[in-house]
Amino acid sequence: MEKIASDCKGKDGERLCVLQDGVECPRQAPWKKTYSAAGIPGLILIALGVYILAKTSIAWLMIWGLIVFLFAYPLRYLICARCPYYGQQCWSGLGVAVIFMFKKQEGKSMLLGLWLDVVLGLIIFAIPLVLAVRYLAPAMTMFWCGAFLLMVGVMTRAGCASCPFTFCPIGKLGKRLWGDLR
Repeated sequence: MEKIASDCKGKDGERLCVLQDGVECPRQAPWKKTYSAAGIPGLILIALGVYILAKTSIAWLMIWGLIVFLFAYPLRYLICARCPYYGQQCWSGLGVAVIFMFKKQEGKSMLLGLWLDVVLGLIIFAIPLVLAVRYLAPAMTMFWCGAFLLMVGVMTRAGCASCPFTFCPIGKLGKRLWGDLR
């Protein structure tokens, strides 16, 4: 059941915001619609990771592919399906897509999912990094690191900097990098 803070009620009892993990969030997503393409650097990163791992280790490619799948699908249950912006335009493009993946999980915490997002994201970065450093030219390692930094920069600028989730570990980074742009 959706919890509404008492000071978030407008005229005639209209709901102006919802509580998510103890934080008041506006009912409408705070991201600009043009930001929905911000997930593209992540897709580029995945393609580059596949390239690096295909060149270095098919076994690691399979393991990494499983981790990417866990990040991209089941983990969305713990984050996107619980998000108060479920079904709305999202900076990552998943806000609308998640309605085809999972039913909305009203009133459930996103904290575990957000921390798993960080851990899996770092693993997704680390595996190709280690193999690129070990087996490929330094230029490929720098390209991989640059692609990762581009993805983090775009993600934190387009999404995190204006997101109301002050409890999110990545959101804290985004607000520090770009300021609170709400």
